[in-house]
Amino acid sequence: MSLRNFGRLAAAAAVSLSAPLFAELPPERAYALTEVGDRVYAFVSPETNGPIPSGNVVAVVGNESVLVVDSGRFPTLARRMIADIRARTDKPVRWLVHTHWHLDHIVGDGEFRKAFPQAIFVATDFTRRKMIEKQVPYVRDIEKNDRGYIDYLRGVIAKGKREDGTDIPADSIRYLKNQIEDIRLELAEVPGATIVPPDVTFDRELAIHLGGRDARVLFLGEGNTAGDTVVWVPDARIVATGDLLVAPVPYGYGAHPGAWIETLNRLMAL
Repeated sequence: MSLRNFGRLAAAAAVSLSAPLFAELPPERAYALTEVGDRVYAFVSPETNGPIPSGNVVAVVGNESVLVVDSGRFPTLARRMIADIRARTDKPVRWLVHTHWHLDHIVGDGEFRKAFPQAIFVATDFTRRKMIEKQVPYVRDIEKNDRGYIDYLRGVIAKGKREDGTDIPADSIRYLKNQIEDIRLELAEVPGATIVPPDVTFDRELAIHLGGRDARVLFLGEGNTAGDTVVWVPDARIVATGDLLVAPVPYGYGAHPGAWIETLNRLMAL
């Protein structure tokens, strides 16, 4: 979830301290919590140039219930987010909307399901299908695959050579070492996590009534994926965009560049 591009987030620096970090999660991975509009809270992840990014999360609080947009990459932080939400409202999380299927937006699902078993998970059909096809087996096999990748990276570093026999530059070696630390973090957090396939899917638009305010769940077109969802809160004039907007550079894995431009035009029209 990428609300970084909104100017009101530029000043967000304070990290919520409502619950302690677990020892395995480094403090620099903690989010900054800011109220971006009336009872709309953004859990903004720090930027990273490693292979384990973490998407932002948004909570929209109504008079009767709460809608959460995405669940983030780390179960540890999802538990903190739940505590932060409960510290700000006694209303339950009744809705969790997935903007898309990438792992850094869905690994906290199980924590929200445990905390709010009546919550309804929502996404496009495409997102639900990809979560089941790609991410459920990925998380199931993550320990084996990640340990194999760490062994591979260690071998590359030990050799210190590219395939053409030239030396790997020192800055590239540092980057590979940082990759190993990122993957170790994933190994400490993700095994055993529960991906929750959405209970409800929609085509173009879904109106969710939170009590005193509405949220519009929209599919505006292809972009970062073929199923990107945005959540528009008209009374707060805020839209949670998922990875249709990313700072500093869009992440274009499996993207639709031509359609992305038109989707952004529709997004701006809101």
